[in-house]
Amino acid sequence: MAALIFLGFFVVLGLGVVLVAMRGGPRGVRDTLEVGRRRPLHAAEFAVAGAIVLFGLAVPAIVLLGDQASAGPGGTKLTADQKSGRELFTERCATCHVLEDAKAVGRVGPSMDVLQPPEALTLNAIEQGRAGKGQMPAQLFEDDEAKLVAKYLVEVAGR
Repeated sequence: MAALIFLGFFVVLGLGVVLVAMRGGPRGVRDTLEVGRRRPLHAAEFAVAGAIVLFGLAVPAIVLLGDQASAGPGGTKLTADQKSGRELFTERCATCHVLEDAKAVGRVGPSMDVLQPPEALTLNAIEQGRAGKGQMPAQLFEDDEAKLVAKYLVEVAGR
């Protein structure tokens, strides 16, 4: 959505340049804007001015005031515990596993987005470790930390 708004702004800006050119360049625009102007503004000129105000002021204000700050990188709104789980995952798991929400691109362990492990499986893997392409060590996290990571994965994996 933000990309479309950004692109739209530049389309409107381009249309403004075309309209200035149609007026005879900067000099023609100055002549038009002088106090004793002879002809009124056309509807297209009002539309361009309105679009510039809309895309230049209103849309950025709406985006800045939106509730995007509480969402994680993947767009999922996280609780405080889930944010802690993401930090722990990023710290100790992201080098091996793939997880879009944490921007993790590891290549050794399975992709959490594809696997979408249930909480019990995650807790078991953290407690006992796993063997595969690489070796996932056992007891990566303490009990509370393991639960935070497991709950975070259940919320964001594959979304």
